[in-house]
Amino acid sequence: MENSIDSKINSARDGVTQIGNNLRADAHAAIDKVADKVPPTTDRLANSAHNGVDKVADGVNKVADTVESTSDRLIARGKQVSASCKALTESGRSHVRASPAISVLLAAAAGYGISKLLSSRSAK
Repeated sequence: MENSIDSKINSARDGVTQIGNNLRADAHAAIDKVADKVPPTTDRLANSAHNGVDKVADGVNKVADTVESTSDRLIARGKQVSASCKALTESGRSHVRASPAISVLLAAAAGYGISKLLSSRSAK
């Protein structure tokens, strides 16, 4: 399951990066086409447009980096939660094996309490 989440996050990150690269290349090509058809005095405007496209692409790259670092933190946190759940499960198993009679009594008491809570809500 973790590999599936990791691969989805990696694929999303790669998609964002690829979109940024494609947008940058398309924008540069469009600017070059326009600049070739317009008099040379527009070189300054073309350079400004290129700089603007580069700034936008850099912003997309920063977003991709932020997504990557956030996904890495989420993956690490997920692994910690998974390990904690496994430890808690094993601890519960050892307590049940150590004293099964008390475990059955606690489970019955919890079930009785939950049934009382739910029945009082449905009666209202």
